[in-house]
Amino acid sequence: MKQVKALQTLQASGKRVFSSADLQKILQVADSNYSHVQATRLVKEGVIERVRRGWYVLTSNRPSDFELANVLYGPSYVSLDSALNFYGILIQSPQGVISVTTSLARRFEAGGKTFSYVHLDQKYYSDYEKSRDFLIASPEKALIDAMFFVALGRGSLSVEELNLQSVDKDKVRQMASKITNKAFKNYFASIKF
Repeated sequence: MKQVKALQTLQASGKRVFSSADLQKILQVADSNYSHVQATRLVKEGVIERVRRGWYVLTSNRPSDFELANVLYGPSYVSLDSALNFYGILIQSPQGVISVTTSLARRFEAGGKTFSYVHLDQKYYSDYEKSRDFLIASPEKALIDAMFFVALGRGSLSVEELNLQSVDKDKVRQMASKITNKAFKNYFASIKF
């Protein structure tokens, strides 16, 4: 398939992140081996960029790191330090993108960035929203997620250093009341939120 035709076909799909299987289907390539050859050719021609084994993005319409995080491993939504920084609650920028998932925890490099996924029990996997082209925790949920992992000894957070002006504290308390984990309950009570 010619470079221009391939680019038009990929753009028409409406996607910006493609798995190998997506490329095979969209480009209508019957053989998976030939699909790999086609992907390699499109990378060399600059139509797509390989961000991780078996994953590609359009070079002309690159997705945001948050959109990429959602697609590369799921189900997941951006949360913790990444979401807190996105909302201006946490001034420090995290090194990579941090998401929560109901799947196993994972960490990998893709497109020059580190993507970290921490496991969160299904019963606490909630209060995220679609913003632009990605799923992200609400400001209050990002704060609760961060506190939850601190309470479990799997993170650090200095609540005093956060800009909480945009956070609905009643909503935070309401979300906190739904968490039954004893370590979290003790931690949340200790910070007098």
